[in-house]
Amino acid sequence: MSDDDFEIVRGSGNIFADFGDTDAETKLMKAKLAAEIVGVLDARKISVREAEKITGVAAADISRVRNADLAKFTLDRLLRILRRLAPMIEVSLTFSTRVAADERVAVY
Repeated sequence: MSDDDFEIVRGSGNIFADFGDTDAETKLMKAKLAAEIVGVLDARKISVREAEKITGVAAADISRVRNADLAKFTLDRLLRILRRLAPMIEVSLTFSTRVAADERVAVY
């Protein structure tokens, strides 16, 4: 196999959008929150059962977060879980205007 057999495609930074998912932004935010939750669980060596006691969320749901099965979770529920596990973590959102690659913005 030679280098000519491969095409390099740069992603957008959102895998869900790259595959045409209509709910890409929400899924990306859920994935980022879940990654933070799993990071806290791992860093503090918290078991699923311990997380259940700390958060008040069923152990089965904590397992779902660990396995990235996020379809049944809302953003606010994931935020609450993270907040209960690690109140010192700050979550922020940044809003900006997007411009499509083929659009040109004129500044006057």
